[in-house]
Amino acid sequence: MKKLKINARQLKQAVALYTSFREKKPRKLKVVTVDIPQVVAVIGYLEYVGYRTTHGNEVQPYHHPFAEGSRPLLCVSSDGRQLVLLGGRYKFTERGIVDRDAKGREIENADHGTDLA
Repeated sequence: MKKLKINARQLKQAVALYTSFREKKPRKLKVVTVDIPQVVAVIGYLEYVGYRTTHGNEVQPYHHPFAEGSRPLLCVSSDGRQLVLLGGRYKFTERGIVDRDAKGREIENADHGTDLA
C-alpha cells in the first residue's frame, strides 16, 4: 500500500476552516484519496448549491444561489461518476460560500444563509 505524504500546512488550514464554519473542532481526521480527472465534460454554470451539515450542534440545511459572475462551471468526469466545480469567484469562509466581484470584494447576498424549509 502506498503511503501518502500529508502537507502539514494544508492540513492545518483545512482543520481551521472546518472549525470556523462548524463551530467545533473535528473529532477525527481522515485521509481521503482524491482522483482528479484529467478530462471533464462542461455541463454548464452552477446556479446554486444546497447542502446539509452540522453547525454547532444542530443539523442545518444551506442553500447558496451564486451571484452572476461568481458561478463556477459544473463539470463531470468522463466516466460520469465525479462532479467537479471549476473556477468561479467565491470563497468558502466561516460563513459558508461567499461570492466575490471581479475585484475580489464580497458581494452582499440577501439570500445568504437562508434555509431550505
